[in-house]
Amino acid sequence: MGRLMGWRLAFATVRAHLGSYLASAGVTLAGTALLTAFASLLETGLATGRDSGFLIMLPAILGGWTVAIVGFGVVSTVSLTIQHRERELALLRSIAATPRQVRRNVVRETMIAAVPAIVAGVAPGVGLGAIVLGRLVDAGLVAHGTTVQVGWRGVALVAGMSLLTAVGAALISSRRAVSIPPVRALAAAAPQPARALGRGRVLAGAALLAVGLALSCGTLFMENGPLLSSTAGPAGVAVAVGLALLSPAALRPVRLLSDARLGATVRLAARNLQAGARQGGAVASPLILLVGIAGGTLYMQSTEDSVTHSVTHRGDDVSAQLAPVNYLVVAMIIAFTAIVVVNTLIAATRRRRREFGLLRLSAATRRQVLWMVAAEGGITAILAVALGTVAVAATTVPYSLVKTGSPIATGPGWMYAAIAGAALLLVLAATIPTAVSALRVRPVEALNSV
Repeated sequence: MGRLMGWRLAFATVRAHLGSYLASAGVTLAGTALLTAFASLLETGLATGRDSGFLIMLPAILGGWTVAIVGFGVVSTVSLTIQHRERELALLRSIAATPRQVRRNVVRETMIAAVPAIVAGVAPGVGLGAIVLGRLVDAGLVAHGTTVQVGWRGVALVAGMSLLTAVGAALISSRRAVSIPPVRALAAAAPQPARALGRGRVLAGAALLAVGLALSCGTLFMENGPLLSSTAGPAGVAVAVGLALLSPAALRPVRLLSDARLGATVRLAARNLQAGARQGGAVASPLILLVGIAGGTLYMQSTEDSVTHSVTHRGDDVSAQLAPVNYLVVAMIIAFTAIVVVNTLIAATRRRRREFGLLRLSAATRRQVLWMVAAEGGITAILAVALGTVAVAATTVPYSLVKTGSPIATGPGWMYAAIAGAALLLVLAATIPTAVSALRVRPVEALNSV
């Protein structure tokens, strides 16, 4: 009976926080689709046994760091959902719920949102795999007539990875939530003082930075060939994730803007980011990953293209045939990361209705609140682009040195500007309409928001 009541409570909680859980479900669905695409290509290569070199090589090179990207996206979104519910979880503690019961309920809620998303992500993933396979066939790298093969083992592996990632994120995030003293549940919604990063997060971030830099240095000693990206790509991803984990610390210098003569709106935005560095870091994290992946992979491929174009018999070069496929795969990964960014920003902004209501009751106008949200987004985007650029360098500098002898990647400057501009545009496109919707609620009613 206890378990039945627990599941009923979990379903009721998901309904009450449907928007937040839909955000995490959307990321889980997209991540499952991306992983299923790579799994279907690998399974097709293993099943056909003929002309299967590229069907095995492509998932082998890109699949590993795609798993890391998907895992980080799911973890960051699920963690943000639970982070927004810390006050509610503290209320459960105040009515005698044990930490174990709270964690168990959080896991149930996460599974309720994740399982349907995982099931729904399989079919689009098979379709994406078929599209990539079609490009390989068109390029002459795979025999005509080869069809995508999907077995239950590959689907089960992907589904298990996605579910374990979501549940693991719920367990990790709920540990901090249940450690909050129940008296916190009775506190007002005033911003909490900034806290230092947890030791585990600092160690994980530092370890990933070390791994990324080691892979980046290792790329310099790799042979100039198709496998060069197998270390250069993961290097940028590891550095990006490491910086994302440490990003709340990067927001601390924003306090300098809180005293600058840049207008009351910018000063308020800076103080909000400083006070809510943990939440600001959760928002900046997927942006850092987006900039790092987009810049690193696109400039890596453009450098490869420049070398390929210098070859006399370009039609016989495998890299030229593989370039369209690489761009397609890169576009898929960037699209997933953009989904993580948008869902995270929408979920984070939607949960600020109470804060917006307090500002309105303090005589702030709707326009002033919107300008504050825009300023916060702009500052966050600038910091994310700066940190993401470090991840781009970890990929492109060693790769370009091996390919061309120059540390500067070959490619148009407008591409970097487009990536930075897209990051800012995503922030504004996700936060401003959500803030407008939140401001339609009367200030007094907004104070009762959870």
